[in-house]
Amino acid sequence: MCKSIILAVLLVLSLGPLGLAQNTTSASIPAPPLDQITVEANIVQIILNDEHRSGVDWGAIVSDFHTMPLKKEDDPLWNDKRYRLSFGTISQEDYTVLLDALDMAGEVNQFPQPAVKVSSGTPVTIDFDKQNIHVDLNLSRLKTKELSLAVNPHIAVPATELLNGEKIASSVPLTAQTNIVVNNSTTIVIGGFIKEEEITRTHKFPLLGNIPIVGLVFRSRGKLMQKTETVVFLTVTNNAVQAHTDDDNT
Repeated sequence: MCKSIILAVLLVLSLGPLGLAQNTTSASIPAPPLDQITVEANIVQIILNDEHRSGVDWGAIVSDFHTMPLKKEDDPLWNDKRYRLSFGTISQEDYTVLLDALDMAGEVNQFPQPAVKVSSGTPVTIDFDKQNIHVDLNLSRLKTKELSLAVNPHIAVPATELLNGEKIASSVPLTAQTNIVVNNSTTIVIGGFIKEEEITRTHKFPLLGNIPIVGLVFRSRGKLMQKTETVVFLTVTNNAVQAHTDDDNT
C-alpha cells in the first residue's frame, strides 16, 4: 500500500512541471497586433460655375478611379442613373493642391470634421448632419498584407410625396459601397453627387438700385438652376502598425 502511494505521488510530481510549462507557453503567446488607422474627414461643397455644370472630372484627377450606383437602402432593385458616386485616391500632397484648385470649378465651402480612429473589425461612422450624409468605415487586412477600407456612404436625397393630394417634402435614403486599398497618407475621394435646385437671384444697378421705391425700377429678379457637387475627402494615416508576417503566429 505504501509503495502504491509513493508511486502515485512521484507520478503527480513528474507531470506537474510539464503541465505548468505547457500552460505557461500557451499563455505567453502574444495576440496579433490590432490594425488601426486615423481618418481625417472633410466634406467640400462646390457651387458649380457654367464651365463645370456637369461636375468635376474625377476620372482625370484620382487614381483607382471607379464609379458605383447609389441604391435605395430598402430597395436594392431600385435604379436611377442620375445618382452615381465617383471613388478614387490621391496622395496627401496632391490633396492639398487639389483643394486650392477646386475654386476653378466654382464657389467652394469646406466642412472639416474631427479625426477618428478606425480599428480592424470595429465599424466606425462619420456623420455630416448638415449635408444629410454619413459614411460607414470598416477596416480589414487582405491576404496580400495590404489594408483595405470598406467605404459605405449614405445620402438622403430630397424628394416629394403625395399625401391626401398634397405634395409633402420628403427624402429618399440612398447608399453605395466599395472597398479601397489604403496606404499611409492616402486621401480617398468620394465625389459625383450633384444636387440641382432653383434659386431666385436679384440684379440691380449700383447705387440706383438701393434707392427706396425709385430703386425698384433699377432692379430685376430672375430664376436659375444652381448645381452643387458634394465631395467627401477621407485622409488616412496608418498608426505605425506593420503587416502581420508568418513569424507573428509562431
